[in-house]
Amino acid sequence: MHSISMDLSKFEQYALPQSSGQFVMPNDKTVVSVDKNGNPVSYFWQDKWDYNAFFNLTNESKSYYQINFHSDKHNPQLLLELKQRIYFLIWGAQGELLSMEGETFRKFSGCQNIQRAVNVSLRVFKGTAVNSFSLLSNELVFNQLLHASKHLSEGTVRHFLKNLSVLTQVNKHFPEQSHFSLGIPEGKSVNQIAKLYSSTGKGHYPTIIPVIYEHLMGRLMKDVTAAHKKLADLRDVKSYAKKYGRTERQAVDEFKMIEGACFMSLSAFTGMRISELTQINATSYKEVELDGLKLCTLRSWTRKLEKLPREDAWACAPICKEALEILVELNDEYRSNKGDIHYSPRFSFDEIRNSGNNINSQLKDTDLNTTNLGELFTRFSKNLDITYEPDEMDEIYRLLNPVVPAQSNPIKAREDGTFYWHFSTHSLRRTFAHFVVGNGLVTLAALKHQFKHINLSMTAIYASHADVLTLLGIENPASVKKAIEDAEMENHIIYLKDIVDNPDEQSGGYIKSFDGDPRVMPEAKFNELIKQTKWANKSTGYGTCFAGEKCGMGHLFEPSTCVGRECESLNINQAEATRWQDRHQRIGLKMQQMKELGFYNQNTLARELSDIRAAEKVMRDHSIEFERFELGAL
Repeated sequence: MHSISMDLSKFEQYALPQSSGQFVMPNDKTVVSVDKNGNPVSYFWQDKWDYNAFFNLTNESKSYYQINFHSDKHNPQLLLELKQRIYFLIWGAQGELLSMEGETFRKFSGCQNIQRAVNVSLRVFKGTAVNSFSLLSNELVFNQLLHASKHLSEGTVRHFLKNLSVLTQVNKHFPEQSHFSLGIPEGKSVNQIAKLYSSTGKGHYPTIIPVIYEHLMGRLMKDVTAAHKKLADLRDVKSYAKKYGRTERQAVDEFKMIEGACFMSLSAFTGMRISELTQINATSYKEVELDGLKLCTLRSWTRKLEKLPREDAWACAPICKEALEILVELNDEYRSNKGDIHYSPRFSFDEIRNSGNNINSQLKDTDLNTTNLGELFTRFSKNLDITYEPDEMDEIYRLLNPVVPAQSNPIKAREDGTFYWHFSTHSLRRTFAHFVVGNGLVTLAALKHQFKHINLSMTAIYASHADVLTLLGIENPASVKKAIEDAEMENHIIYLKDIVDNPDEQSGGYIKSFDGDPRVMPEAKFNELIKQTKWANKSTGYGTCFAGEKCGMGHLFEPSTCVGRECESLNINQAEATRWQDRHQRIGLKMQQMKELGFYNQNTLARELSDIRAAEKVMRDHSIEFERFELGAL
């Protein structure tokens, strides 16, 4: 197929002029194609542009040299801009016919392929108010385009994304406010997006919905802490059975669940891949001192995308130290390789078909590789038995997880027809990323390589503000630590004073924990309260948590979740309640905009629904008037 005619002057005479500071757009009467003598063939207003007379010099199929817009399948304004961009792609301006960067020519076939791919993909916006390419820079709008393509193959999705990106090359012909780029999340590539959203790609592991995630993290903290208190008794399963009144079979099963809780905690509190869990050992936990500040880390080896394995340091929670100490001790008396946490002792039991309660003999240790760790996670998920309620949770699940392969479905049926949630390391990893990004927590540039394929920096959720300063590379953070602490203490005292002086202006479970009327609290008791809560408080601006390290969520403080369960450590004063009011209005406006555009972003709506209901509860508690947001109205 010929790309261009040799006689470009017949095309150039119709090219739009360049004008500094002025953007000349084609109108309905603009000539878009000509014959071999330079006579007009097609005009801008037409639904089909025919270039056969000028380009088809070898009698090929006429369809190869025609551009069809199918106007009945589009938002009219978006189609108009598509036609403008295709026009500039072919014509450019005077001196830029079929021109690319440099001095090369663009193939007409390439222009046609671009128009075909983009024309099909933009049909999803018919009947919506998405009427400008500039809106494609918005991740919410762009995600709608991606979701509409999930039935396509990976190659097809990649093809239309790359073709759509070519149209950014003609931004220069449009006013700055009309420029666009693809709303691809930072750090994602076109190839990654194509794999994620295509029908033939692997899809993605599910993001754990908030209510299940909260339950999981609380259970992990509880189970690991309880096991760690029995650390001295965990070396010998037979002795453990005698001391705690278990049969030996029960003790073996209990040890297996403790093992599952520990490995799952290491995954949940770091975002490690299952392959990286196989690389940790008894010495992996390290506490790093930086200018007198302590940061908890877990060392592992990363092999994915690397020719050679490299050591990585993961920011983690103190609970990971306890989990690792438990794994080192767990049944170590029976390990064939002492202290190696990836050797898990096995036993056979007496009586017929191995159904007895007493250990008969020891079998070869299980090697906890990726396969066996996956099986351990499956078994522990069943033991956790965290219920999934379809009527209450399906809506949120579908919003967070529009594309989950059947083999990765986390919702498993029980024998009685009810359901529980199955956890995997990739699901925990994805949820960890979703949580820290979705809630705007500070990322640590020094550790961002840990989440390569999703470009998520590891986050010091459990670090103080000074830790963050250190890891972000601010010079001599110790010199500013005291000033930060002094300012925080001053604000802390002011906040507590507001609670005891104005208890009627507070909500949440914290105010309910006070004995008697806090307004008559003696000064000595108030000073003691300051001392007790000195390092325990944490604020997001929408509430203040006073749990400190005792928090069941390990200081994964998410105010909407805490509001919903009336957490006894949460307090919301009048100023924070007013911010909830603003948040309610802001989210409601976003919902309205989504309605006007004709689509709802499934990746963010779940969190926004939780936030808007929490805001309404806070406003009720603080007697703030509001109009309830109705999802059905969307």
